[in-house]
Amino acid sequence: MAGAVPVIVGAPRLCTVADLAPELEHPDATCLLLVSSRLVQGKEPDLASAVAAARSQGLPVILDGAAQDFRMRQLLATGADLVLVSAQKYLGAPTAGLVMGRAGLVAAVRAQEKGIGRGMKATKEAIASVLAALAEQEELNIAAWAAAQARIVDEFAARAGTLPGLAAWAEPDPTGLPFPRAHLRVDPDRAGMGAPELAMALRAGSPSIWMMDHCAELGELVFELVALRTDEVEAILGRLTALMA
Repeated sequence: MAGAVPVIVGAPRLCTVADLAPELEHPDATCLLLVSSRLVQGKEPDLASAVAAARSQGLPVILDGAAQDFRMRQLLATGADLVLVSAQKYLGAPTAGLVMGRAGLVAAVRAQEKGIGRGMKATKEAIASVLAALAEQEELNIAAWAAAQARIVDEFAARAGTLPGLAAWAEPDPTGLPFPRAHLRVDPDRAGMGAPELAMALRAGSPSIWMMDHCAELGELVFELVALRTDEVEAILGRLTALMA
């Protein structure tokens, strides 16, 4: 929409700095790197190395941080020119985006309000809410919060793992966010249904329960319990218990 022509580099499950190198030779290019735990399904290049490679050719680098608001300082420390994160994900603000980095390029993004960005700009209420969310996160004891999240996931996995046909365990976020997720492997012979059918049954109930099912065909479902209340976690366990009975 901004007039650029995207050129995808690397293979679906592997992209190295060496793969980037030929495309970095174009003087009118910008290097866009995605940081995502779900959309990147293979080994991604080391961000700092990729940023350094692009900067060595005089090219600007944009990091699309998506839900990486806990890692904003870390992403900026890679030397990227711009870092983008969503406000409405773990930050818990209304729908908006944060653009951080070099002043001139941030100003260039802001100039899009005169073009494509005008129709998508955040409201003043959303901006005020994002500022409040940032102030709240600044006061958050990340270590204590992360420990609490780990306890919730560990207990969930321990209880879900006792149900017929389910194996459950906690697994760290692959991009380094400070919390684990609960993984469930479904044995269709013992559970009476496969992972895709279990996901459909959970979504079809009331309340509708959604999970990450991108690996459902491989027999695995992933539950992210961040921001859920205790009664909501109990509701998921209760539904799993009823479906596995």
